[in-house]
Parts: sequence; C-alpha cells; structure tokens
Amino acid sequence: MIGRECAHDEHMKRTRLIAIVLVVTVLSAAGGWLLGSRIQSPAEVAAQTAAPAPSPILVPAEMRVLSTDIITRGVGRYGSPKVVSLAPSALKPELRVVTSVADAGTNLEVGDILATISGRPVFVMQGEVPSFRDLGPGIEGADVLQLEESLAVLGMDPGEPDGVYDDRTASAVATFYRSNNYQPVVITRSQVADLRPVISQFVAGAALEAGTILPADEVVFLSSPPVRLSEVLSEPGLAVDGSLATVTDANIAIDSSVPIESAGLIHEGMSVVIDEPDLGISGEGTISFVAAGPGTDGVDGFHVYFEVSVPDGQPNLVNASVRLTIPTGSTGGPVLAVPVSALALGTDGVSRVQVSRGQSIDFVNVQPGLSAKGFVEVTPVGDGVLESGDMVVVGIETLPG
Repeated sequence: MIGRECAHDEHMKRTRLIAIVLVVTVLSAAGGWLLGSRIQSPAEVAAQTAAPAPSPILVPAEMRVLSTDIITRGVGRYGSPKVVSLAPSALKPELRVVTSVADAGTNLEVGDILATISGRPVFVMQGEVPSFRDLGPGIEGADVLQLEESLAVLGMDPGEPDGVYDDRTASAVATFYRSNNYQPVVITRSQVADLRPVISQFVAGAALEAGTILPADEVVFLSSPPVRLSEVLSEPGLAVDGSLATVTDANIAIDSSVPIESAGLIHEGMSVVIDEPDLGISGEGTISFVAAGPGTDGVDGFHVYFEVSVPDGQPNLVNASVRLTIPTGSTGGPVLAVPVSALALGTDGVSRVQVSRGQSIDFVNVQPGLSAKGFVEVTPVGDGVLESGDMVVVGIETLPG
C-alpha cells in the first residue's frame, strides 16, 4: 500500500515538472518573438527616422494688369480764393450802392449774376484780363475778345471772335441783357464826345462810337468759371468802395505731399484715385500742380507739395482726409505674370522660372518686366514655353516627420 502511494507521488511530481517546462518554453518563445519584433537594424532605424522628401510649392502663372503706385493722403478743399472787385465805369456816378449779392456757397457759371449795384447787374464772364474799361463800338483788345468768346458760349452770336467790338458784338450784348430782363446801356453820339477823353485815359487811341456798350462795373472776368461764392465782402446797402466778394473754383482741390525720393515720379496731368471707404468717398482727380522743391506750401523739408484737382468732387471731400493712389507705372493691359519668388537668376545672368511638367521640373528662361505688388511680368525667351495656367515653383515645402 505504501509502495503504491510513493509511486503515485512520484508520478505527480513528474507531471508537474513537465508542465512547468512546457510553460517556461512557451513563455521563452513568446518573449523571444516579442524581443525580436522590437529590435531593428541601423538601416531600418535610419529609414524610419529620415525626413519626408521635400515637395515643390506650385502656383499658376496668370494674365494680369500690373501697376506700381504711390500711396499718400491729402485734405480736400475748395479751389484757391480770389477776391472780386469792380472797376469804375465812366458812365456812372462815383457813389454806387450794393443792392444784392448772391448767397455764399452759390456756384456761378458764365452769364450768371454775381450781384446788383444800384439796381444794375454784375455778370460773370470768362477771361484772364480783368474788366478795366467800358466796352463799346470801336473798342479793340483782349478784353473784347474774351467778351465775344463768352457771348458765343451763351449762344448770343457775336460773330467770329476777333477782339473788335463791332455791330454784331453790340447786338449780342443787347440780346444778352434782355434775356436777363435788363435793358442794355446805349450811348448816343452826343454822349460819345464827352466819354472819349475819359476812355482815352485808359487806352490811348480808343475810338468809342455810339451804340450798345458794356459798362466796366457790370461785368467781372474770371479765369475758370464755374466758381463758388465763398464769402460776401460787401453787404447790400453799403457803398461799393472796394472788394465785393471772394470766390473759389467750384471744383474741389486736395492738398497733399510725397517724400523727396518719390517726387520725381509724379508730374502734372497724372491721374489720381481718391478713396476713403469710411466716409463713402471714391473718385478720381488729376495732379494740377507739383512744387519745385521740398518745404513749400506748408509741408516740411522732407516732402514735396502737390495739388490734385477734382472736377466732379463730392462736397464731403472738403476738409476730409482721404487716401490718394497715384499709378506711376503700368503694363497698360493684361500680361503674363508670376510671383516674384518664382523668378531666379542663373549663374549666366539669365532670369528663369521652374515649371512643373507632370513628374518633371523644367527651367524656362524669361525676360522680366514690370514688378508690382508681389508679381513680375515675364516673357519667355529662347525655346522656353510658359503660358497662363502653367504651374511654377515658388518654394519647397517639407512635411513634418
């Protein structure tokens, strides 16, 4: 009995030992496999840790208008003021009284009435020569010529403007007065004899004749109508003893300046784009004056003053600070252009761009043109081909590892 129990115990020990050996073998095999899967060769490690291959950044060549601009700011105002005074007339007594004046802010065109003096009109006409004498038959000169030109603009048919006050000029003057509900001034032969010596004091040899005349104090010649009546200097009821009013160009002007280094790029006649979105202002003007040097017209010694004329300016431009954009160069129309970063200079001094052709990158020689706002005009040279829509290289992109 004892022998059987010993044999049984021995058998159980062997069984347990075999089981332990099997478990250890399995665990060893699993550990070896696991360890083997974790161990990598240097080549494998290098392959897995290397940075991804760089790829080119591509953008299309395109057709676009290129222009270079000067951008500055300016403040709007009405045109330069001009004081209007009346010349004395040999036909009138010295005491003349203002009976009415147009309201400040009124725009006055050729043929409009600026004021009335002792009940007689003062007409606005266009001309550089100020009124300085009574005009009538037999008078000749630049003042007669500009009167005829103004009458022609008004449709009064003074004949061919020639600077001679003849019968047709007189007829046009009379028609003009009546169209404004005033009687023209007519002098007789007997009055002429008294007036000739007085008029000759102004112009030697003036041969005034009888007929319809234009008194010196019933017209003001202004160089650039329409004008804006900005200030009344002589109120109704006062004697005319000097200046009557101040007028400005009805057009709006903008005062501005540019740094000295940019002054050579601007000149009279250049177009200017005007805008200020917050004020609802947008429009165009023209440079009408550029100072000869820095430090004039209220700007400092590092800037050069210029003026922009705005013929159709909006009233809210006056006293407003606005942005001015002056195109100083332009291609004039769409041209083939690429980003400046796509352009490279070869060791041979030739400019070129890289163009993606499917799986390859080709170099195309180009002649660069105007550069503006990050783009440059390019023209292919030699056998190179570059067209709108072709993808050009502007850089290299490396993806994160």
